[in-house]
Amino acid sequence: MVKVKDMMAKTVFTITKKNKIKETADLMKKNGVGSLLVKEENQILGIITETDIVHKVVAQGLSPQITTVDAVMSFPLMSIEADAEVEEAGRQMVENGIRHLAVTQDGQVVGMISMRDLLRPFYSRGERPAS
Repeated sequence: MVKVKDMMAKTVFTITKKNKIKETADLMKKNGVGSLLVKEENQILGIITETDIVHKVVAQGLSPQITTVDAVMSFPLMSIEADAEVEEAGRQMVENGIRHLAVTQDGQVVGMISMRDLLRPFYSRGERPAS
């Protein structure tokens, strides 16, 4: 069975809770990621995702130049162990209506796994998800 640690992104990008949404979106775009962990000093407070930005900022008519991360981030952070099977990651995402999980090992975040990561093997084989 394939483990989460075999498919996760090992680089974790972070932002602070006081950053503006515009800066957050720019950082996501620059790094090609759909989420950032929200960190204050050495503590992870939550996560902000593309979906958070669309639903809680853009759709609500809020200004990305004024709105801060802490106003729209999701918490608590959902996570999965690095040695868990990828099927468990998918199940957690579906059951919780989320697309990103922090990956932990010995209580520390060591990576991120997203729904995109789980689907990548299907696209690399030329398969398309059923509509």
